[in-house]
Amino acid sequence: MADDAHVPKVLVVDDSPDQARLVAFLLEKQGMIVEIAENGREALDVISDTQLDLVVTDLQMPEMDGLDLTEAVAAKDPCLPIVLVTAFGSEEIAVEALKRGATSYIPKRRLHDELVDTVQSLLAVDEAKRERACVLRLLVESHFDFRLANDTGLVAPLVSYMEEILAARFGREEDGPVFRVGVALSEALLNAIYHGNLEVDPELREQDPQEYRKALREQARLAPYKDRRIDVHAEIADTEVRFTVRDQGPGFDYSKRPDPTDPENILKLSGRGLFLIHSFMDRVSHNETGNEITMVKEFVSTPQTSS
Repeated sequence: MADDAHVPKVLVVDDSPDQARLVAFLLEKQGMIVEIAENGREALDVISDTQLDLVVTDLQMPEMDGLDLTEAVAAKDPCLPIVLVTAFGSEEIAVEALKRGATSYIPKRRLHDELVDTVQSLLAVDEAKRERACVLRLLVESHFDFRLANDTGLVAPLVSYMEEILAARFGREEDGPVFRVGVALSEALLNAIYHGNLEVDPELREQDPQEYRKALREQARLAPYKDRRIDVHAEIADTEVRFTVRDQGPGFDYSKRPDPTDPENILKLSGRGLFLIHSFMDRVSHNETGNEITMVKEFVSTPQTSS
């Protein structure tokens, strides 16, 4: 971990002891502290008594299932990331959980390949926020332009920075929506790096995760891929934020890609980023080339004003 003083603490919620132990084992190998709860009600007791960094929960459990747990946690602590473990046949429930406050999801069959990366990505954003000491002035209207290299290490700090600005602009009551906007921005940036600039087919992630990671490493060392950049434009207005992320790759024909809003595609890792973006943002569009995405989120709370 980047900060030796803070060891992430994760709560695993699952009524299956074998799966709970598997998830705990994978996370403990990365140096995390893991607690286990057998159902949602037990999990809420742990959350009340323990300072946690993230929750990993199964959807189908007795007493209180993952859907009710997600809603209860989002109401209690909207900034606590919740990762769902989804099984075949739970697509509709997982979609509803994302609407109620879940942060991400992992198909159960991909736990070995995706759990650690997903958890570490969410914790990295939280860690970047924790390390920032500056105080943001209240904003009326702002425009930001960034240009990034193909460096995934830049994603979490940029997302954290924008989250702090949005929290200052729209107030702490919007913490939950702000965090989910951060997840959508993170997914858009990673898609721009992996599939836009590096041109690695997202379907390869579904077919062979190891070959997918190998292809990313190889492309990142080769021209012209390694020299490409990502342009990010952000506009913060009275009641909304708009992000435009543009890569320098050849683009995609998004009309031929699986519908990211279709629940049947939720278990396909190749489209998870777009699915989360469409779940968490109010409006999403692409340019004709397919190398630019625009995402808009509307906020309903009254912006903070100077006292």
